[in-house]
Amino acid sequence: MNILVLISHNWRGGRASGMEVYTIELIRGLRAKGHSIFLATAKAAPGCLSDSGVVVDLELPFHSPLHNLQTYRRLRQVVVDRHIDIVHAQHRTAAYFAEALWRKQRVPYVVSIHDPWHATPFKKWHGGLFLRFIAVSEFLRQLLIRQFKVPPERVRTIRNGVDPSRFAAVSREQAAALRAEYGIAPAEIVLSQVSRLSRPKAHRDLIAALALLPRTLNYHCLIFGEGRELPRLKHLVKTHRLENKVFFCGFRSDIPVVFAATDVVLLPSRSGEGLPLAVVEAMLSSVAVIAARTAGVPEIITHEQDGLLIDAGDIPALAGHIERLITDSDLRRRLAEAGRRTALERFLLSRVIDETEAYYCEILAHPEAEPCPPD
Repeated sequence: MNILVLISHNWRGGRASGMEVYTIELIRGLRAKGHSIFLATAKAAPGCLSDSGVVVDLELPFHSPLHNLQTYRRLRQVVVDRHIDIVHAQHRTAAYFAEALWRKQRVPYVVSIHDPWHATPFKKWHGGLFLRFIAVSEFLRQLLIRQFKVPPERVRTIRNGVDPSRFAAVSREQAAALRAEYGIAPAEIVLSQVSRLSRPKAHRDLIAALALLPRTLNYHCLIFGEGRELPRLKHLVKTHRLENKVFFCGFRSDIPVVFAATDVVLLPSRSGEGLPLAVVEAMLSSVAVIAARTAGVPEIITHEQDGLLIDAGDIPALAGHIERLITDSDLRRRLAEAGRRTALERFLLSRVIDETEAYYCEILAHPEAEPCPPD
């Protein structure tokens, strides 16, 4: 099968979002099964190609209306030259071009939804425009059906998954070296949040929760990621006098090592989640997780069974759960072991690849979708 993958955002090789990680793993998995993939993105950041191991075949000005016709023509040429069988768009803007290729070239397509779409009046009509969707969580599928009036049969839920082999080969020495890099003793508890530094990820809530903890608790909190929130977050840490507890570690590509060095992973996001890969990766790494009940997170974690959940924005509850896991090693161990079982049973990358491939075949067999019913 010849597959054209469209990403209308700038490409950073896995540094920018879970969507990029999803795309990289999907491309690798499909290629391993013998499929040919052509990746077209907006501008690719220097150096990101070798970091990710996935090469961008074509860079296009997706977000420049003056170049829309040129972009479409170049994609049309790719479709012809590469004998493309199906287009897989990863964003709404990319989906416009996929729809145009369907109308003009009759190349079937599918659009993946990684996080909630903004439901402004102008954008609600997208549900009637695009033919087929993949939602990475059931929460997103129901959102499309309810807010965008997408017929249920047009949306397939294929939950995110992770390759466990990435997390199996980390040595104790690697984990110890990362701890030593930040001056953390072997007996100290390490809390980590791995995400872009943006307001929806609620790092501010995390810092406020840490400020409520007894100062004598034996822990350090490592915050990994990049983003515009960094100056504000550093200021908050200083305001709460947490400079000796909270370290900002920037972007790291060795996420398996990060989780191997971590005792508790935190994701207190207030919004913007589809089905966060960081939660699944932490669970595969046998790390206890505290996360907010947002979007697809409750589809991963069952509270008190394989992780702990809080209501988004509930800072005292977040502080309480953090203190519980810092002080109760048996609870940390129980949640970590149960979390790993859940991840292995339900959130493997191999399932994502197989289900996506099967959906491609289903679309190719029946490329025409039933029209949306009138409002």
